[in-house]
Amino acid sequence: MAKPETKTEFFYTERGLIAIDSPVKLQILNLLREEPKSFDEIVKYTAKAKSTISVHLNNLRASELVEENSDPEDRRKKIYSLTSQYMGCSREPFLEHYRSLLEKVAENGNDRFCFMEALFHVLRFGFEAYGIDNAPVVRMIGRDIGKCLSANFESGTPEALFNEIAVFMEFHGECRVSVLIGDSPALQVEDDFKARYMPAIGKPFCALREGILEGILKEKMGNECGVLETECYGTGHKRCLFEITI
Repeated sequence: MAKPETKTEFFYTERGLIAIDSPVKLQILNLLREEPKSFDEIVKYTAKAKSTISVHLNNLRASELVEENSDPEDRRKKIYSLTSQYMGCSREPFLEHYRSLLEKVAENGNDRFCFMEALFHVLRFGFEAYGIDNAPVVRMIGRDIGKCLSANFESGTPEALFNEIAVFMEFHGECRVSVLIGDSPALQVEDDFKARYMPAIGKPFCALREGILEGILKEKMGNECGVLETECYGTGHKRCLFEITI
């Protein structure tokens, strides 16, 4: 049986942001984030009574977080899918890293470029300092940016597009970017000034860049492309590695 959630999570619908703290509702929503599930699969996953799950699903549908459809193979069965976007969650405040960033803002007050870079990171990690993991919404904003940027890229093949993106990243990021072609193509970012001077926090911190890359690729290639940062300066690696799935 899956362990019930104990935090608050945030989901976005056309009606706005909705906060959910019910452990059972969060179990259902996080299951549906993977893929649509049948009623019986949800009952099995949560280990709750059918009547309990029915009540929670009706509530989630009323909030426009979930939708119900008939199973095309058996119209007597119902399939539930997520109709909202996961935006983040509450978390234990993490102040140490935030304080070091505030010190960098003060240290770089006379350097316009470094000051703005430090200020960006303060805004990004200030949310975590006050108990909010906002990486999912930062990634989503990155995808929106990537979609808008996609019109600036002209390459007609995946490999050429990867190389064009690498040049773009080097120009704007003051870093060295390599295209790794294999079973799973990837973009490798090294000597990133901004990232190298960020303390290792035990997890990737390039959610915005991850989203931008995904937005460009999805818009240009017309496929369900995915980008996942598997190595990062934030996890103690000497590079940032963005793996691409097509």
